[in-house]
Amino acid sequence: MRTAAMMPSWKTLCCVLLVASMGAPGWGTAVQISWSGRVTTGFTTTFTCSSSCFPNCTYTWNFRGRVISGNTLTWTPDGQDDTVELQCTVHSPKTGTSSSTTTIVEVRNRMSVRTSPPNTVPSLNQSLNLVCHDLSSSDPKGPTDLVWYKDGQKVPLRENMQLLQNNVTLHFDSLLPSDAGFYHCEAYLPTLQIRVHSLGFLLSFDPWNVSISGPDVVFPGRMSQFTCLTSCTLNVECTVRWQFRGGFPTGTYFSVNANRLKWTPSIPGTFQNFTCVAENRAVGRSAEDTKTVEVRGVPVSGTEAVQLSGLSALVFYSFLILAVNVFTF
Repeated sequence: MRTAAMMPSWKTLCCVLLVASMGAPGWGTAVQISWSGRVTTGFTTTFTCSSSCFPNCTYTWNFRGRVISGNTLTWTPDGQDDTVELQCTVHSPKTGTSSSTTTIVEVRNRMSVRTSPPNTVPSLNQSLNLVCHDLSSSDPKGPTDLVWYKDGQKVPLRENMQLLQNNVTLHFDSLLPSDAGFYHCEAYLPTLQIRVHSLGFLLSFDPWNVSISGPDVVFPGRMSQFTCLTSCTLNVECTVRWQFRGGFPTGTYFSVNANRLKWTPSIPGTFQNFTCVAENRAVGRSAEDTKTVEVRGVPVSGTEAVQLSGLSALVFYSFLILAVNVFTF
């Protein structure tokens, strides 16, 4: 027989539910940061912090070394950050407890420095145009007060240089060795009243060399490795990707890890093309090399399908998507 003292009262249950709802760390308070669309240089984004805390809870942001109150935060990136860290803290005055969450936000920059015409390779004693690209989409009034920088300092105009089209184009009549360096542009957006910085362009007179190392002849059931060798610094000046313009490799094993490719073929009497592309999309520069590999020998028993698992499967589907798209820079 149960006594009244052993039975939880409805009033007690309500109190427990209320405390759990208001919550604190350990009580299940859910804090979330949300926003709409991609965070882009020159465009304003509003971040919202929400939680299950109530009533009269306070919200505080920790953002780029500043503390900001309120459950919303509005920010217009100026191009100097690739990523930013957002932290929102929720405080319950009734319980005296707080809960917080942190998220890393990626910032896309549409503004960049490119050669004109695109993919022009700088050469000594030749002319060159550098263009501050995609300014118009950031401000309907148009950018003003455009300034060019080289290696972090304002570009000193010399006899072989001119500014054209309201400073949008930096023109070199004849490139000199001293013109090599890292260029970026900066413009003022009058509507937003901020200055925005572009992605940079490394002006270099050393052409990118790309080559693929590995065997010219492979055999069914035997793993072979191919490496994309580049003269540009990977993940600094350029990134690499593989293409299979004659068809995806068929075999019992296939994997890609950055600039290295491993493959175990299964069908003799066939040829496979591997193309490695080194590129910097921000500046519209690329170079590539293609290697044709012959498969010799007799078929191996078992399946001829590529066996993939885990990360390799993700790479496989990425390549299928790449195979049906036309790449533009």
